[in-house]
Amino acid sequence: MTYEEAYLYMKETGKRGSIYGTETVKELLLRLGNPQDRVPVVHIAGTNGKGSIFAFVGHILEDAGYVVGRYISPTIFTYLERFQINGHYMKESEFARIMETVIPVCEDMEEAGLPIPTAFELETAVAFLYFVQKKVDIVLLETGMGGKNDATNVVKQPLCTVLASISRDHMQFLGDTLQEILEQKMGILREQVPCVAYPMQNEMRQIWLKKCDKMRIEPIMADTDQLQVIAENLHGSRFCYKGQEYELGIPGIYQIYNSITAIEVCNCLKKQYDLKNVNIKNGLKETVWEGRFQKIKDVPLTYIDGAHNEGGWRSLRENIRAYFTGRPLIYICGVLADKEYEKMVDIMAPFASFIITVTPDNPRALDKEILADCYRSYGKSVDTAEDVFTAQRQAETLAQEMTEPVIVVFGSLSFIGPLISRISSTIKQERATKKK
Repeated sequence: MTYEEAYLYMKETGKRGSIYGTETVKELLLRLGNPQDRVPVVHIAGTNGKGSIFAFVGHILEDAGYVVGRYISPTIFTYLERFQINGHYMKESEFARIMETVIPVCEDMEEAGLPIPTAFELETAVAFLYFVQKKVDIVLLETGMGGKNDATNVVKQPLCTVLASISRDHMQFLGDTLQEILEQKMGILREQVPCVAYPMQNEMRQIWLKKCDKMRIEPIMADTDQLQVIAENLHGSRFCYKGQEYELGIPGIYQIYNSITAIEVCNCLKKQYDLKNVNIKNGLKETVWEGRFQKIKDVPLTYIDGAHNEGGWRSLRENIRAYFTGRPLIYICGVLADKEYEKMVDIMAPFASFIITVTPDNPRALDKEILADCYRSYGKSVDTAEDVFTAQRQAETLAQEMTEPVIVVFGSLSFIGPLISRISSTIKQERATKKK
Protein backbone atom coordinates (compact mmCIF):
# COMPACT_ATOMS: atom_id res chain seq x y z
CA MET A 1 0.00 0.00 0.00
CA THR A 2 1.26 3.47 -0.86
CA TYR A 3 0.96 6.50 1.39
CA GLU A 4 -1.49 8.05 -1.09
CA GLU A 5 -3.73 4.98 -0.91
CA ALA A 6 -3.57 4.89 2.90
CA TYR A 7 -4.31 8.59 3.20
CA LEU A 8 -7.22 8.32 0.73
CA TYR A 9 -8.73 5.53 2.85
CA MET A 10 -8.46 7.73 5.92
CA LYS A 11 -9.95 10.69 4.06
CA GLU A 12 -12.90 8.66 2.78
CA THR A 13 -13.48 7.31 6.29
CA GLY A 14 -13.62 10.89 7.55
CA LYS A 15 -16.58 11.61 5.27
CA ARG A 16 -18.71 9.17 7.27
CA GLY A 17 -18.72 11.54 10.21
CA SER A 18 -18.12 10.57 13.81
CA ILE A 19 -19.75 8.51 16.53
CA TYR A 20 -19.45 9.89 20.06
CA GLY A 21 -18.21 7.19 22.42
CA THR A 22 -15.40 4.69 22.95
CA GLU A 23 -16.94 1.28 22.29
CA THR A 24 -15.91 1.10 18.64
CA VAL A 25 -12.33 2.22 19.21
CA LYS A 26 -12.01 -0.25 22.11
CA GLU A 27 -13.11 -3.07 19.81
CA LEU A 28 -10.65 -1.93 17.13
CA LEU A 29 -7.78 -1.76 19.63
CA LEU A 30 -8.71 -5.14 21.12
CA ARG A 31 -8.42 -6.72 17.67
CA LEU A 32 -5.03 -5.01 17.26
CA GLY A 33 -3.68 -6.42 20.52
CA ASN A 34 -4.47 -3.45 22.79
CA PRO A 35 -1.34 -1.40 21.99
CA GLN A 36 -2.58 1.40 24.29
CA ASP A 37 -1.78 -0.86 27.26
CA ARG A 38 1.83 -1.42 26.16
CA VAL A 39 3.21 2.14 26.39
CA PRO A 40 3.45 4.57 29.34
CA VAL A 41 0.99 7.44 28.78
CA VAL A 42 0.30 10.92 30.11
CA HIS A 43 -3.20 11.93 29.03
CA ILE A 44 -4.37 15.54 28.69
CA ALA A 45 -7.81 17.08 28.13
CA GLY A 46 -8.85 20.71 27.99
CA THR A 47 -10.09 23.42 25.68
CA ASN A 48 -6.92 25.46 25.20
CA GLY A 49 -3.24 24.91 25.92
CA LYS A 50 -3.06 21.12 25.57
CA GLY A 51 -0.45 21.39 22.84
CA SER A 52 1.56 24.08 24.63
CA ILE A 53 1.68 22.17 27.93
CA PHE A 54 2.82 19.01 26.18
CA ALA A 55 5.32 20.96 24.07
CA PHE A 56 6.94 22.05 27.34
CA VAL A 57 6.74 18.56 28.87
CA GLY A 58 8.09 16.97 25.69
CA HIS A 59 11.11 19.27 25.50
CA ILE A 60 11.86 18.66 29.18
CA LEU A 61 11.75 14.88 28.74
CA GLU A 62 13.87 15.09 25.60
CA ASP A 63 16.45 17.21 27.44
CA ALA A 64 16.69 14.37 29.96
CA GLY A 65 17.39 11.92 27.11
CA TYR A 66 14.02 10.22 26.74
CA VAL A 67 12.27 9.19 23.51
CA VAL A 68 8.91 10.97 23.54
CA GLY A 69 5.90 10.12 21.40
CA ARG A 70 3.22 12.78 20.89
CA TYR A 71 -0.24 12.37 19.43
CA ILE A 72 -1.55 15.79 18.37
CA SER A 73 -4.79 17.12 16.92
CA PRO A 74 -5.61 19.25 15.10
CA THR A 75 -2.49 19.84 13.03
CA ILE A 76 -1.19 22.94 11.26
CA PHE A 77 1.32 21.94 8.60
CA THR A 78 0.81 18.37 7.44
CA TYR A 79 -1.38 15.37 8.16
CA LEU A 80 1.50 13.31 9.59
CA GLU A 81 2.28 16.06 12.10
CA ARG A 82 -0.19 14.34 14.44
CA PHE A 83 2.21 11.40 14.97
CA GLN A 84 5.52 12.64 16.39
CA ILE A 85 8.59 11.20 18.09
CA ASN A 86 10.98 13.78 19.56
CA GLY A 87 9.50 16.40 17.25
CA HIS A 88 9.93 14.35 14.06
CA TYR A 89 6.79 13.51 12.07
CA MET A 90 5.93 9.96 11.08
CA LYS A 91 7.26 8.98 7.65
CA GLU A 92 4.80 8.34 4.82
CA SER A 93 6.11 4.78 4.44
CA GLU A 94 5.51 4.06 8.12
CA PHE A 95 1.96 5.37 7.95
CA ALA A 96 1.22 3.18 4.92
CA ARG A 97 2.73 0.12 6.61
CA ILE A 98 0.67 0.53 9.77
CA MET A 99 -2.49 1.21 7.79
CA GLU A 100 -1.95 -2.13 6.03
CA THR A 101 -2.45 -3.71 9.44
CA VAL A 102 -5.38 -1.55 10.54
CA ILE A 103 -7.56 -1.55 7.39
CA PRO A 104 -8.22 -5.33 7.29
CA VAL A 105 -9.30 -5.18 10.93
CA CYS A 106 -11.76 -2.41 10.10
CA GLU A 107 -13.10 -4.47 7.20
CA ASP A 108 -13.54 -7.48 9.49
CA MET A 109 -15.52 -5.33 11.93
CA GLU A 110 -17.76 -4.14 9.09
CA GLU A 111 -18.34 -7.71 7.90
CA ALA A 112 -19.27 -8.68 11.46
CA GLY A 113 -21.96 -5.99 11.46
CA LEU A 114 -20.12 -3.79 13.93
CA PRO A 115 -19.86 0.01 13.61
CA ILE A 116 -17.04 1.12 11.33
CA PRO A 117 -14.30 3.05 13.15
CA THR A 118 -14.20 6.77 12.46
CA ALA A 119 -11.17 8.57 11.06
CA PHE A 120 -10.13 9.81 14.51
CA GLU A 121 -10.50 6.31 15.94
CA LEU A 122 -8.33 4.95 13.12
CA GLU A 123 -5.73 7.66 13.73
CA THR A 124 -5.70 6.89 17.46
CA ALA A 125 -5.09 3.20 16.74
CA VAL A 126 -2.32 4.09 14.27
CA ALA A 127 -0.68 6.30 16.90
CA PHE A 128 -0.61 3.59 19.57
CA LEU A 129 0.74 0.97 17.13
CA TYR A 130 3.41 3.38 15.94
CA PHE A 131 4.59 4.27 19.45
CA VAL A 132 4.68 0.61 20.52
CA GLN A 133 6.69 -0.36 17.45
CA LYS A 134 9.15 2.50 17.99
CA LYS A 135 9.51 1.59 21.69
CA VAL A 136 9.12 5.15 22.94
CA ASP A 137 9.78 5.85 26.61
CA ILE A 138 6.56 7.80 27.08
CA VAL A 139 3.51 8.95 25.09
CA LEU A 140 1.99 12.41 25.52
CA LEU A 141 -1.60 11.83 24.46
CA GLU A 142 -3.99 14.68 23.61
CA THR A 143 -7.74 14.26 23.53
CA GLY A 144 -9.45 15.41 20.38
CA MET A 145 -12.63 17.17 21.45
CA GLY A 146 -13.81 16.05 24.85
CA GLY A 147 -12.66 13.60 27.46
CA LYS A 148 -15.17 11.06 28.68
CA ASN A 149 -16.25 9.94 25.21
CA ASP A 150 -13.08 10.83 23.32
CA ALA A 151 -11.43 8.09 21.25
CA THR A 152 -8.21 8.56 23.21
CA ASN A 153 -9.94 7.74 26.49
CA VAL A 154 -8.97 4.08 26.35
CA VAL A 155 -5.86 4.03 28.55
CA LYS A 156 -6.58 2.07 31.72
CA GLN A 157 -3.68 3.26 33.86
CA PRO A 158 -1.92 6.42 32.66
CA LEU A 159 1.08 7.74 34.60
CA CYS A 160 -0.95 10.86 35.30
CA THR A 161 -3.77 12.86 33.77
CA VAL A 162 -3.72 16.57 33.00
CA LEU A 163 -6.46 19.18 32.68
CA ALA A 164 -5.53 22.21 30.58
CA SER A 165 -7.50 25.48 30.50
CA ILE A 166 -11.26 24.97 30.21
CA SER A 167 -13.47 27.30 28.17
CA ARG A 168 -16.53 27.14 25.93
CA ASP A 169 -16.15 25.10 22.75
CA HIS A 170 -18.00 22.18 21.09
CA MET A 171 -21.02 22.94 23.26
CA GLN A 172 -23.31 20.80 21.07
CA PHE A 173 -21.37 17.77 22.39
CA LEU A 174 -19.91 18.85 25.73
CA GLY A 175 -22.56 21.05 27.34
CA ASP A 176 -23.50 24.71 27.53
CA THR A 177 -21.76 25.65 30.78
CA LEU A 178 -18.14 25.53 31.90
CA GLN A 179 -19.16 23.14 34.67
CA GLU A 180 -20.71 20.71 32.16
CA ILE A 181 -17.65 20.96 29.90
CA LEU A 182 -15.35 20.32 32.86
CA GLU A 183 -17.34 17.21 33.76
CA GLN A 184 -16.75 15.86 30.25
CA LYS A 185 -13.04 16.68 30.33
CA MET A 186 -12.68 14.97 33.72
CA GLY A 187 -13.77 11.75 32.04
CA ILE A 188 -10.06 10.99 31.50
CA LEU A 189 -9.39 10.82 35.26
CA ARG A 190 -8.57 7.38 36.66
CA GLU A 191 -8.85 5.92 40.15
CA GLN A 192 -5.75 6.69 42.27
CA VAL A 193 -3.88 8.21 39.29
CA PRO A 194 -2.54 11.74 40.02
CA CYS A 195 -4.20 14.59 38.14
CA VAL A 196 -2.40 17.86 37.35
CA ALA A 197 -4.54 20.90 36.54
CA TYR A 198 -4.04 24.32 34.99
CA PRO A 199 -5.08 27.10 37.44
CA MET A 200 -8.88 27.12 37.81
CA GLN A 201 -11.36 29.56 39.25
CA ASN A 202 -12.75 28.55 42.64
CA GLU A 203 -16.08 27.10 41.46
CA MET A 204 -14.37 24.90 38.88
CA ARG A 205 -11.63 23.98 41.35
CA GLN A 206 -14.17 22.73 43.87
CA ILE A 207 -15.82 20.49 41.26
CA TRP A 208 -12.43 19.05 40.32
CA LEU A 209 -11.35 18.54 43.94
CA LYS A 210 -14.61 16.76 44.74
CA LYS A 211 -14.07 14.44 41.77
CA CYS A 212 -10.48 13.76 42.82
CA ASP A 213 -11.56 12.98 46.38
CA LYS A 214 -14.23 10.58 45.14
CA MET A 215 -11.71 8.74 42.94
CA ARG A 216 -8.90 8.80 45.56
CA ILE A 217 -6.77 10.93 43.24
CA GLU A 218 -3.90 13.16 44.32
CA PRO A 219 -4.91 16.62 43.03
CA ILE A 220 -2.02 18.80 41.85
CA MET A 221 -2.86 22.31 40.63
CA ALA A 222 -0.38 24.82 39.27
CA ASP A 223 -0.17 27.37 42.08
CA THR A 224 -0.26 31.00 40.92
CA ASP A 225 0.26 32.13 44.53
CA GLN A 226 3.81 30.77 44.25
CA LEU A 227 4.46 32.45 40.89
CA GLN A 228 6.34 35.74 40.54
CA VAL A 229 6.73 37.13 37.02
CA ILE A 230 10.10 38.90 36.78
CA ALA A 231 9.91 40.05 33.16
CA GLU A 232 7.48 39.42 30.32
CA ASN A 233 7.54 40.76 26.76
CA LEU A 234 7.31 39.78 23.10
CA HIS A 235 10.57 37.81 23.36
CA GLY A 236 9.46 35.59 26.23
CA SER A 237 9.54 35.78 30.01
CA ARG A 238 11.42 35.14 33.23
CA PHE A 239 9.60 34.03 36.32
CA CYS A 240 10.11 32.42 39.69
CA TYR A 241 7.99 29.41 40.64
CA LYS A 242 8.27 27.72 44.03
CA GLY A 243 11.68 29.29 44.60
CA GLN A 244 13.20 28.35 41.20
CA GLU A 245 13.79 30.79 38.34
CA TYR A 246 12.82 29.84 34.78
CA GLU A 247 12.88 31.37 31.31
CA LEU A 248 10.54 31.00 28.35
CA GLY A 249 11.38 31.86 24.76
CA ILE A 250 7.74 32.27 23.74
CA PRO A 251 5.51 35.22 24.74
CA GLY A 252 2.15 35.37 26.49
CA ILE A 253 1.17 35.38 30.16
CA TYR A 254 -0.98 32.29 29.52
CA GLN A 255 2.19 30.48 28.41
CA ILE A 256 3.64 31.10 31.84
CA TYR A 257 0.56 29.39 33.30
CA ASN A 258 0.94 26.55 30.79
CA SER A 259 4.60 26.20 31.72
CA ILE A 260 4.01 25.96 35.47
CA THR A 261 1.39 23.30 34.72
CA ALA A 262 4.07 21.47 32.72
CA ILE A 263 6.48 21.83 35.67
CA GLU A 264 3.94 20.13 37.92
CA VAL A 265 3.46 17.33 35.36
CA CYS A 266 7.22 16.74 35.30
CA ASN A 267 7.42 16.82 39.11
CA CYS A 268 4.76 14.13 39.08
CA LEU A 269 6.74 12.07 36.52
CA LYS A 270 9.89 12.14 38.66
CA LYS A 271 8.60 8.95 40.30
CA GLN A 272 9.16 7.09 37.02
CA TYR A 273 11.71 9.24 35.12
CA ASP A 274 15.04 10.78 36.01
CA LEU A 275 14.12 14.44 35.58
CA LYS A 276 16.33 17.07 37.16
CA ASN A 277 15.55 20.75 37.57
CA VAL A 278 18.18 21.58 34.95
CA ASN A 279 16.16 19.51 32.45
CA ILE A 280 13.04 21.48 33.34
CA LYS A 281 14.85 24.80 32.95
CA ASN A 282 16.45 23.81 29.63
CA GLY A 283 13.25 22.30 28.26
CA LEU A 284 11.13 25.34 29.05
CA LYS A 285 13.68 27.74 27.55
CA GLU A 286 14.03 25.70 24.34
CA THR A 287 10.32 25.16 23.70
CA VAL A 288 8.86 26.56 20.49
CA TRP A 289 5.19 26.01 19.66
CA GLU A 290 4.40 27.11 16.13
CA GLY A 291 1.12 28.80 15.28
CA ARG A 292 0.53 30.09 18.81
CA PHE A 293 1.09 33.85 18.94
CA GLN A 294 4.08 33.38 16.66
CA LYS A 295 5.94 36.16 14.90
CA ILE A 296 6.35 35.20 11.24
CA LYS A 297 7.58 38.48 9.76
CA ASP A 298 9.34 41.62 10.99
CA VAL A 299 8.30 44.10 8.27
CA PRO A 300 5.44 44.61 8.46
CA LEU A 301 5.33 43.03 11.91
CA THR A 302 3.10 39.97 11.49
CA TYR A 303 1.84 37.59 14.15
CA ILE A 304 -0.17 34.44 13.65
CA ASP A 305 -2.30 32.68 16.26
CA GLY A 306 -4.36 29.51 16.10
CA ALA A 307 -6.99 30.97 18.46
CA HIS A 308 -10.27 29.33 17.44
CA ASN A 309 -12.52 29.45 20.51
CA GLU A 310 -13.51 31.84 23.27
CA GLY A 311 -10.57 31.08 25.57
CA GLY A 312 -8.10 31.43 22.71
CA TRP A 313 -9.60 34.72 21.54
CA ARG A 314 -9.48 36.19 25.03
CA SER A 315 -5.83 35.18 25.40
CA LEU A 316 -5.02 36.72 22.02
CA ARG A 317 -6.85 39.90 23.02
CA GLU A 318 -4.76 40.12 26.20
CA ASN A 319 -1.57 39.76 24.17
CA ILE A 320 -2.70 42.50 21.78
CA ARG A 321 -3.56 44.75 24.69
CA ALA A 322 -0.23 44.06 26.40
CA TYR A 323 2.09 44.41 23.42
CA PHE A 324 0.38 46.48 20.69
CA THR A 325 -1.69 49.16 22.45
CA GLY A 326 -1.71 52.34 20.36
CA ARG A 327 -0.50 50.64 17.18
CA PRO A 328 -2.73 50.18 14.09
CA LEU A 329 -3.88 46.58 13.79
CA ILE A 330 -4.85 44.79 10.58
CA TYR A 331 -6.66 41.50 11.12
CA ILE A 332 -6.72 38.60 8.69
CA CYS A 333 -9.50 36.44 10.04
CA GLY A 334 -11.29 33.25 9.09
CA VAL A 335 -13.37 30.93 11.25
CA LEU A 336 -15.39 27.71 11.17
CA ALA A 337 -19.17 28.02 11.11
CA ASP A 338 -19.66 25.80 14.18
CA LYS A 339 -17.62 28.16 16.38
CA GLU A 340 -19.09 31.07 18.33
CA TYR A 341 -17.85 33.50 15.72
CA GLU A 342 -20.13 36.33 16.85
CA LYS A 343 -18.49 36.14 20.28
CA MET A 344 -15.08 36.14 18.59
CA VAL A 345 -15.95 39.35 16.78
CA ASP A 346 -17.23 40.90 20.00
CA ILE A 347 -13.96 40.04 21.77
CA MET A 348 -11.58 41.06 18.98
CA ALA A 349 -13.28 43.86 17.00
CA PRO A 350 -12.62 46.80 19.36
CA PHE A 351 -8.87 46.75 18.72
CA ALA A 352 -8.91 46.46 14.91
CA SER A 353 -8.07 49.26 12.48
CA PHE A 354 -8.95 47.16 9.43
CA ILE A 355 -10.16 43.58 8.92
CA ILE A 356 -9.78 41.24 5.95
CA THR A 357 -11.93 38.11 6.14
CA VAL A 358 -11.31 34.82 4.35
CA THR A 359 -13.15 31.51 4.03
CA PRO A 360 -10.86 28.77 5.44
CA ASP A 361 -10.23 25.72 3.27
CA ASN A 362 -12.43 23.48 5.37
CA PRO A 363 -15.89 21.96 4.74
CA ARG A 364 -17.06 23.51 8.05
CA ALA A 365 -15.84 27.01 7.12
CA LEU A 366 -17.91 30.13 7.66
CA ASP A 367 -18.33 32.19 4.49
CA LYS A 368 -16.09 35.27 4.52
CA GLU A 369 -19.02 37.58 3.67
CA ILE A 370 -20.96 36.52 6.77
CA LEU A 371 -17.91 37.14 8.95
CA ALA A 372 -17.29 40.49 7.23
CA ASP A 373 -20.84 41.61 7.97
CA CYS A 374 -20.36 40.72 11.65
CA TYR A 375 -17.31 42.99 11.85
CA ARG A 376 -19.09 45.75 9.92
CA SER A 377 -21.84 45.77 12.56
CA TYR A 378 -19.16 47.13 14.91
CA GLY A 379 -18.49 50.02 12.52
CA LYS A 380 -15.21 48.52 11.31
CA SER A 381 -13.58 48.88 7.89
CA VAL A 382 -13.69 45.41 6.35
CA ASP A 383 -12.70 43.77 3.07
CA THR A 384 -12.74 40.15 1.92
CA ALA A 385 -10.12 38.07 0.13
CA GLU A 386 -10.29 34.87 -1.89
CA ASP A 387 -7.60 33.20 0.23
CA VAL A 388 -5.14 33.92 3.01
CA PHE A 389 -2.30 34.69 0.58
CA THR A 390 -4.35 37.34 -1.18
CA ALA A 391 -5.35 38.69 2.24
CA GLN A 392 -1.70 38.91 3.24
CA ARG A 393 -0.85 40.97 0.15
CA GLN A 394 -3.82 43.27 0.80
CA ALA A 395 -2.79 43.68 4.43
CA GLU A 396 0.81 44.51 3.53
CA THR A 397 -0.36 47.12 1.02
CA LEU A 398 -2.53 48.72 3.72
CA ALA A 399 0.36 48.58 6.17
CA GLN A 400 2.49 50.80 3.92
CA GLU A 401 0.18 53.71 4.73
CA MET A 402 0.36 53.19 8.50
CA THR A 403 2.88 53.97 11.24
CA GLU A 404 4.16 50.89 13.10
CA PRO A 405 1.33 48.60 11.91
CA VAL A 406 0.83 45.03 13.13
CA ILE A 407 -0.86 42.32 11.08
CA VAL A 408 -2.57 39.63 13.16
CA VAL A 409 -3.78 36.41 11.50
CA PHE A 410 -6.20 34.28 13.55
CA GLY A 411 -9.54 32.50 13.81
CA SER A 412 -8.83 28.94 12.67
CA LEU A 413 -5.96 26.48 12.45
CA SER A 414 -7.26 25.59 8.97
CA PHE A 415 -5.36 28.28 7.10
CA ILE A 416 -2.39 29.40 9.17
CA GLY A 417 -0.02 26.54 8.34
CA PRO A 418 0.29 27.30 4.61
CA LEU A 419 0.85 30.99 5.37
CA ILE A 420 3.63 30.22 7.87
CA SER A 421 5.26 27.88 5.36
CA ARG A 422 5.08 30.36 2.48
CA ILE A 423 6.41 33.32 4.45
CA SER A 424 9.22 31.21 5.94
CA SER A 425 10.16 29.99 2.47
CA THR A 426 10.14 33.54 1.08
CA ILE A 427 12.35 34.81 3.91
CA LYS A 428 14.85 31.96 3.35
CA GLN A 429 14.98 32.72 -0.38
CA GLU A 430 15.56 36.41 0.29
CA ARG A 431 18.40 35.61 2.69
CA ALA A 432 19.97 33.21 0.21
CA THR A 433 19.77 35.86 -2.53
CA LYS A 434 21.45 38.46 -0.29
CA LYS A 435 24.34 36.06 0.45
CA LYS A 436 24.97 35.69 -3.28
